[in-house]
Amino acid sequence: MKRQTFTLILISILLLLLLIPIRLAIMILLDISDISKLFPHNLSSSVIIGIGIVLSAFIVGFLVKIAALKIYKEEKPARIAFLAVSFIALFISVYTINIPRIGPSPQKVIYYTLYENEVYVNPYFGEISLPFKERDWTKEYELRPHGYLKREEGIVNGTDGFVFQNITGVYMGIFVYPSPHKSPKCENALRDLEERLKNKGWQRTEVPPEALEKRNFIGRLINATMLQQGNKAVYLECSDVMAYGRLIILYGKKEEVAELASILS
Repeated sequence: MKRQTFTLILISILLLLLLIPIRLAIMILLDISDISKLFPHNLSSSVIIGIGIVLSAFIVGFLVKIAALKIYKEEKPARIAFLAVSFIALFISVYTINIPRIGPSPQKVIYYTLYENEVYVNPYFGEISLPFKERDWTKEYELRPHGYLKREEGIVNGTDGFVFQNITGVYMGIFVYPSPHKSPKCENALRDLEERLKNKGWQRTEVPPEALEKRNFIGRLINATMLQQGNKAVYLECSDVMAYGRLIILYGKKEEVAELASILS
């Protein structure tokens, strides 16, 4: 009996070591699927994380149950092993979850664009996240593209801080597409939006030079354009980021849009 118990414990430990890879694989598959569209936009990331945590714990517990059945040849100890290991796996998942580790994935592209950006490291204040508040707006302004894997929309308002105080209200949308090396969907979406705006009387204007010179560790610029109508401007940028196509849309006062476009990575 002691030998059987020791064997099961050893197998359980080995399977628990697979917990995080299993969880990440599940979350990546969910992240690039259409399941997030079934839930409110502001809850989709939490739903994916929650499903990943529960399902990975269940899978590990189920594998331990199979092993226990092989070892003990009885249902009761196998059921106890399943419940115990599932609980331990669930506990480990909850306390080791880290959004930036979901990837590379569309979620990770968005995360690094908004929260983990080297541009926002200030020598006096340390790492500063973009003052971004979620809000769906592209559909209302007829600027929502098609064919994306994942999106995040909101408004950037830095009036309460010191780093972005000149940006009082720029609408921002981030749309993640398949790899630009395999699919032109990101560039096609940019051109489609540009034509849509031109048909409404918007005129092309100069893209800030700083925006065109951007190169950093997470990607490279593919194409960028800026259009103006009155004192309003729309900046469109397609970049190759972490093997995904990332389309950024900025809308607001021209000077504020130009400033934000110049510092985004």
